[in-house]
Amino acid sequence: MEQPKKFIKEGNVYKMKPQHTYNAVAIGLCLGLAYLGFRIHSSIFMWVFIVCTAIFVLSALSKSLVVDMDNKAINVKMSLLKPAMVIPFESIQHFELYTLKTNFITTNVTLNVYFLKDGKEKSAGLAQGFTKRSMQNLLNDIEDIIGTNGH
Repeated sequence: MEQPKKFIKEGNVYKMKPQHTYNAVAIGLCLGLAYLGFRIHSSIFMWVFIVCTAIFVLSALSKSLVVDMDNKAINVKMSLLKPAMVIPFESIQHFELYTLKTNFITTNVTLNVYFLKDGKEKSAGLAQGFTKRSMQNLLNDIEDIIGTNGH
């Protein structure tokens, strides 16, 4: 297996490289709206988006996706408020690329995993981005790492 493009290998652990583009766009948009609030002299509008910017920065710093081959599990932390999840390989049912389009323009693509927990099917987000190709490449890397092509 060749070195995955979206992951850094550390022994038997693969850590996803940070997704700077998606986070930078979200943070930049919030900062731009905060500046707009400053320019139109609306302090509430400005402070709401400054707080949103801080939350996006903290969320971006807390995100992680780790494929642990020693424990045969995927460790994921997708957002600031949700706790980290450990998903064993044997409980994975399938992966899904979910695309959100607004007026025929793709605004968000999310890579989700569906797995069984306590006999019920659950889902978890693994990553998000702007293009389907980027998320498909990430999915291909994950499948190559865990060896479940066609899972």
